[in-house]
Amino acid sequence: MPKIKVLHIIPVFATGGAERLVWQYAKFLPKAVFEIAVASCVEDGEFRVEFEKLGVKVFVGSRQTMGSRQKVYGELNKFVAEFQPQIVHTHMLSADFFGWLLKRKYQNKITWISTMHNVETATSYLRQLLWRYILKRADQVISVCQKVENFTLKEFKIKSKKSLVILNGIDLEPWLKIPANSLFKNPVLQIACVGRFWEQKGQQYLLESLALLKIPWQLHLYGEGPLKNKLQQQAESLKINQQIVWHGVSTNLALELAKIDLIVQPSLWEGLSLVVMEGMTASRLVIATEPAAEELVKDNFTGLVVPAKDVEKLTQTIIWVAEHPEEANKLAEAGRLYAQKHFGLEKNLEKLIKLYENEER
Repeated sequence: MPKIKVLHIIPVFATGGAERLVWQYAKFLPKAVFEIAVASCVEDGEFRVEFEKLGVKVFVGSRQTMGSRQKVYGELNKFVAEFQPQIVHTHMLSADFFGWLLKRKYQNKITWISTMHNVETATSYLRQLLWRYILKRADQVISVCQKVENFTLKEFKIKSKKSLVILNGIDLEPWLKIPANSLFKNPVLQIACVGRFWEQKGQQYLLESLALLKIPWQLHLYGEGPLKNKLQQQAESLKINQQIVWHGVSTNLALELAKIDLIVQPSLWEGLSLVVMEGMTASRLVIATEPAAEELVKDNFTGLVVPAKDVEKLTQTIIWVAEHPEEANKLAEAGRLYAQKHFGLEKNLEKLIKLYENEER
């Protein structure tokens, strides 16, 4: 039988959760059944090389080099005409806009699937109106967790028959290789925060919290993004920059986390955080804000949960971890056990494959 051709469209080849989920699809969807291509529609990025290593077809849509959104769409159209996908699977608003344009052009010749990755409360009213309008043309809308589906049904007026929850999942193997008994051996508390430097991820509140600590600590920041300079200026102003390591994007995060005691995810809003899932699977203690913890972390059982933007509570929680290493270690171990049972990618792939195959019957 001929393979089912699937084109994933993402805004940028960055290392965010949506992009890493697409990378897992490109790697783990059965190659005997599917041929995968991945396109960006806004810009290139540091993660593109990882897709190329998988041997999938890659299209770089760049407004910077191509000059405009219209020219990106023109070049993407040529790529689509050559690749001839049966399924176009888009992620985030910029990509959904291109999915909508392609659906208008190709009509029933393609199936358009959109995945909603976040509770998009920070999206402007006009952007929400645009999103609501274009998503009505999607053949299927996937939400990465229940709270995202609830938001999508309410705010974007998607028909329930078009809506499907497919929980995010991760490849457990690299994270399970990390030793579980290596926490809190360093007299300096080793803290990590992983994520793109922009408003959603809330790194500024973590920096404020760390500035209040009297215990020895070192923060490892993994990521890049438009707020990097502002965060570095904040760290300088708080006189804590000497205790921060700015790693940039890591292509081997599992190896990096083996040196870490504590992962803090201070997000202001989230879908279903891959970073939290990976941290728990790695048997690192995770402190997550309520939006990042929802549907993942059970407070005081598999990790620790704090309100978003609550600097004082976050500071108190980090101090408790430093003063109670044995109890913190037990929480991390419980987090790993929970992750092993619930976070594997297999169920995600099973549902996605079923959806792809049903759409092509």
